Amino acid sequence: MMHINIHTIYRSLILGLALSLYSIYAQAQDGTFTAAADPMRVAAGEQFQLTFTFTGSDVNSVHNLKAPDFNQFVVISGPNQSTNMQWINGQMSASIAYTYILYARQAGKFTIGSATIEYKGKTLKSSAIQIEVTQGKPKQQQKQPDQSSADISDNLIVKAFSDKERVRLGEQLIVTFKLYTRISVSGYNLAKAPAFDGFWGEDFDMPKQPNQTNETLNGKQYRSVVIKKTALFATQAGNLKIAPLEVRCAVQVQTKRRGNDPFDQFFNDPFFQQVQTTNLDVKSNPLTITVDPLPINAPSGFSGAIGRFTFNASVDKHSVKAGDPITLKVTVSGSGNIKLVTLPKPQLPADIESYEPKISEDISRDGGIIHGKKTAEYLLIPRNAGLRVLEPMPFVYFDLDRKEYVTLRSPRFEFSIEPGKEYSGSSVSSVSKEDVRMLGEDIRFLKLSIGTLQQKNEAGSSEWFVFGMVLPPLIFAAAWFFRKRMEKIYGDMPRLLFETAGREASRRLKKARALLDQGNTESYHAEILKALTEYLEHKLRTAKSDFVMDMAVTQLQQRGVKEEVIQSLKTCMERAEFVRFAPGSDTTETRKELLDVAAGAINGIEQTFRKRGTS
Repeated sequence: MMHINIHTIYRSLILGLALSLYSIYAQAQDGTFTAAADPMRVAAGEQFQLTFTFTGSDVNSVHNLKAPDFNQFVVISGPNQSTNMQWINGQMSASIAYTYILYARQAGKFTIGSATIEYKGKTLKSSAIQIEVTQGKPKQQQKQPDQSSADISDNLIVKAFSDKERVRLGEQLIVTFKLYTRISVSGYNLAKAPAFDGFWGEDFDMPKQPNQTNETLNGKQYRSVVIKKTALFATQAGNLKIAPLEVRCAVQVQTKRRGNDPFDQFFNDPFFQQVQTTNLDVKSNPLTITVDPLPINAPSGFSGAIGRFTFNASVDKHSVKAGDPITLKVTVSGSGNIKLVTLPKPQLPADIESYEPKISEDISRDGGIIHGKKTAEYLLIPRNAGLRVLEPMPFVYFDLDRKEYVTLRSPRFEFSIEPGKEYSGSSVSSVSKEDVRMLGEDIRFLKLSIGTLQQKNEAGSSEWFVFGMVLPPLIFAAAWFFRKRMEKIYGDMPRLLFETAGREASRRLKKARALLDQGNTESYHAEILKALTEYLEHKLRTAKSDFVMDMAVTQLQQRGVKEEVIQSLKTCMERAEFVRFAPGSDTTETRKELLDVAAGAINGIEQTFRKRGTS
């Protein structure tokens, strides 16, 4: 009996010692933070689950979870937090799990860094996780816990369509971008507008609430909406690429509770599931368009107008006095690349002066066709009396229906110019009313007494005399040189546009600032983009139809413009173009900053051109 008691006491002592050691070890190890991925090998376009787990005795002391950078993946949902508590041998053991659902965008081997939490004044750090993303589909995973693990690449698609795959140079084609979805999408924005290099484009207006339709794509039913529709006109021949459109979608996913607890299984009922919204970027497919050149037998005067046009010219009067104005309007209307049309210029008699025309455009997008009219309004000033003739102006375009070049001509105008204020046709000089008044003042009363004589300051009088003699010739010479320079400038339109590019851009930026003050952000960004584009076209002497941003960057580099100025200009144009198609993606501060960046870039280019004497 005594022997049994000794062994019992011995076992009790051993057990107590073991429990004491375990308690000491548990206290030393209180608070661990680990990371795990399920699975660790996925395919591009699929999702996986990443869980950070804290284990310790006091979950109420856990604070400030800081997740690592997920820049190589898209966060579908998370962090989804769940807590689990257990009692073992009278001691509580608790854990908190922070779960993320991540979407793998591209193949490769990636490292997800460590996460951290604060626990009882200490910072706990998890280990890094290696994720392998393959190109092909891995073996089917047995766990498909909820909607968030569905293959989003199959359920959310942006697809680009073109109504024509082969066109002639300058012929219209329409590119439509559609969003197809089988999951819940609460909204979308255009994250990155497609690049239409080699095309001139006109966007169609999209309704604020687009109509949804049911369509079958790849044998599956989707809800679809048209998110962007653009008419394109090729400005160069060859196989041209249309870059993808990137759309940022607000996706709603359901999350479930995890664990083996029967209460968790009960709350997995759809009635208890939570819905979270996360952003996901989706790209459309690229397109390739084959552009055939025009026939090589283009007649003289063809400047690139392609479509179906009419041409007309009119004057407001046929009989005027010399020095009185005549208004000449030249109008091209029809469908096609109307914005790229170069209007014919009148060939005027030598004694009829003309000022720079006022150009106006009226573009319509009705019925899926870009059409409208472009008008140039000239102010003509005849200087001499007589009969003057304005010969017909030719307008040459390529007709897409007839597949040939067509030449249209304006009417022939005759003007009867009568003598006016500036009439110089007669050799007899006209006498003005002021000259007639002076006739009564030719004879003055003669003084009989000489009066008191005083010596005059000859030096002062001589200086004023010389100044009076020299000043008129100097004024005449300056006026003559100024007139010759202006004649040279106005005779060289590219030079005029080059010299006035900076002032015109500043005027447009002032207009943009006024639009911003009015709250018209869409027109504000469009005005900034137009100011910068036209500035580069005029400063680099590039036609609108030939303007390409990459080529403009190269020319600025060749002219010695600093790289930071070029990058600021390019970034500003890209931001202005992006925000036009994604309203609400910027703030008041970024809008004001955009205006300052644009003005600074233009100022930097102007300074470089002045220093180097570039023209």
